[in-house]
Amino acid sequence: MNNLLDRQLAFLILRLALGLNMLMRALIRLPDAHGFATGMARGFEETILPTALVIPLAYAILLAELLIGILLILGWKTRAALFSMGILMLILAFGMLLRTEFGTVANILVYTLAVVLALFFREFNRWCLDKE
Repeated sequence: MNNLLDRQLAFLILRLALGLNMLMRALIRLPDAHGFATGMARGFEETILPTALVIPLAYAILLAELLIGILLILGWKTRAALFSMGILMLILAFGMLLRTEFGTVANILVYTLAVVLALFFREFNRWCLDKE
């Protein structure tokens, strides 16, 4: 029984850590969302991505981080939130690869691995609002 409880606690910590990370990234950037979006566009000027695509994507990233963070902290729609976070990590990795920021890509891959592990061990999601 303790082994099961340990796995449930481990999943709770992982879910909350991922959720807190996503939520805080969004909350810190939201007060200056326009500055974030234009700064992101400047960072991609030397890539193949057009500014007309980067700016809306920046706002979408903020919204995704906010929603994913809230869902993970609440433990509601956990599978969808984790899958969405995984897709977001792929999008971010693609962008950083275009900018040849390989160190940042390595960090993103660590987050991606955490998301994969959370999806794999989602059966231990005990303290949540999910009713699956």
